[in-house]
Amino acid sequence: MSRTAGCFGAQYIQRVLPPYVDLRPIGRCNLSCPFCFGPRHEMPTMRSAEALRIAGTLRQEGVQGVVISGGEPTLLPYLGDLVQELSGAHPDGGAPPRVVLSTNGLAPLKLMERVLPGLSWIALPLDSADEKENRELRKGVAPHQERVLGLLREVRKNYDQVSVKLGTVVTRRNVAGAPRVLDLIEDSFRPHVWKVYQMSETNYGADNASWLSIDDDEFEEVVARCQEAADEREVTLRVYRNADRAGTYFFIDPDCQVVVIEAGEERRLGDFFDLVRDDATGPAGLVQPFRNAANFVGTYPLDPRGQS
Repeated sequence: MSRTAGCFGAQYIQRVLPPYVDLRPIGRCNLSCPFCFGPRHEMPTMRSAEALRIAGTLRQEGVQGVVISGGEPTLLPYLGDLVQELSGAHPDGGAPPRVVLSTNGLAPLKLMERVLPGLSWIALPLDSADEKENRELRKGVAPHQERVLGLLREVRKNYDQVSVKLGTVVTRRNVAGAPRVLDLIEDSFRPHVWKVYQMSETNYGADNASWLSIDDDEFEEVVARCQEAADEREVTLRVYRNADRAGTYFFIDPDCQVVVIEAGEERRLGDFFDLVRDDATGPAGLVQPFRNAANFVGTYPLDPRGQS
């Protein structure tokens, strides 16, 4: 089935993209986290015209949710325009995609005030209740822990329409402090979802796996302690396991390359714009829609306040 891509003035074959997409337009970051599995920091940043063009394509193709990440997306000079393009009223009257901003939490509040109205969710990181452990993993700006907690409180207090996901990456360096992260947060500012991540050995995570990785059994022990803490504080816990990565994610990197996970490794499929025009198998072929949707909806539910 073909149609005209109106804002581009070009014909292309309508491809069935997965329902949920991770857009990573920037590799650059103001932290140097040793476990990061995002794009390499030295990758050139996606140009604004390309990012907005991708956003328009995602909307036209009916993508239901987009996570904007990186690198650190708040370093993008056009972030406000990108969020607006994704979240604005759909020209055909349909619902726009739900937009998630995954950020390290260091951006000034004035910048966040321009972006927050267009978001459905914000994803913030805290890796340990122990400030020293957190500083070792979130390298580059201190006090990271304090800045994130401040932004979390601001969102929960003044932006009720924006839900909060707190993310914790479990490594050998924070097995003690990770399960106690919620102890840092007052009850009135609790996140809607707390997601605990097994460290992926991709990109910087692969570089540092020898001193950061823990095995599956050790990870599950930490998860069990996190579950106890989440139950006590009445916070929904979600868990990211490396065994579940394949077929789940559809990334668009700063160079406009589509990246999927196959056999635990990143596989680059080619340029996004070439793939959506191609009359061969669409770029979603290596993404399983059910797993893709279950991951996004489980992490960013439509009505988090209705959950226990």
